Amino acid sequence: VDDLLDLSRISHDKLELRRQHVDLMTIINQAIETSHPLADRERQTITLVRPNERIELDADSIRLAQVFSNLLNNACKFSAAGSEIVISAVCEGTDAVVTVQDDGMGIPPENLEQVFEMFTQLGQLVDRPHGGLGIGLSLARRLVEMHGGSITAHSRGTGHGSRFVVRLPIPLASQAPAAPPVPIDAAIAGPTRILVVDDNIDSAMTLAMLVRLNGHDAVLAHDGLQACERSESYSPDVILLDIGLPKMNGHD
Repeated sequence: VDDLLDLSRISHDKLELRRQHVDLMTIINQAIETSHPLADRERQTITLVRPNERIELDADSIRLAQVFSNLLNNACKFSAAGSEIVISAVCEGTDAVVTVQDDGMGIPPENLEQVFEMFTQLGQLVDRPHGGLGIGLSLARRLVEMHGGSITAHSRGTGHGSRFVVRLPIPLASQAPAAPPVPIDAAIAGPTRILVVDDNIDSAMTLAMLVRLNGHDAVLAHDGLQACERSESYSPDVILLDIGLPKMNGHD
């Protein structure tokens, strides 16, 4: 439903990108974190191949993480249990290139463009338990194009796996050898270690997900004593602390 609403907003020019200078690897790590539960359920491994250098983009980090997590989720859904999915990032000239590759069902050559169309479900994939509505790839292409990039699908055919390649422009400022000094206020907004404490597990997980989507690290605790233990071992920069807690309340 969220993907469908996003596509509707894009079609009516109502979706705005919140661009900022972001580290590509931070975005990819967010996407991997989002896709891990599905991969773990299928006993699959997501392997990350890092670039040799830092790659900075002028981008909406949440929307690009959405693109990469959609690609990773598709790779998990259409690959066998226990298989490996590889996501890699490299710098090619003035472009950042992110590739998601699997050894799963593959795509017939004649359908490589069709997979990006709305509600597309190839015949042999419809019966998959996690088939979805055929929206994710269409949304991914739209979001990548809004960033001035492109996304392409590659496969040698059914049974030979798939490879999706995302190309994104690197802003000229990011290619300069020296960066300007970072203001103190901007430094404070960098990645932060956050302990989320709430005995409402759904609420805690949702808040932690939001924290991670904004580029921070999060650990959970669900009662006062556990919060104290996690605080000592994790040494958080910030604690988001519920007041009404079992064993020891927030005031204590």
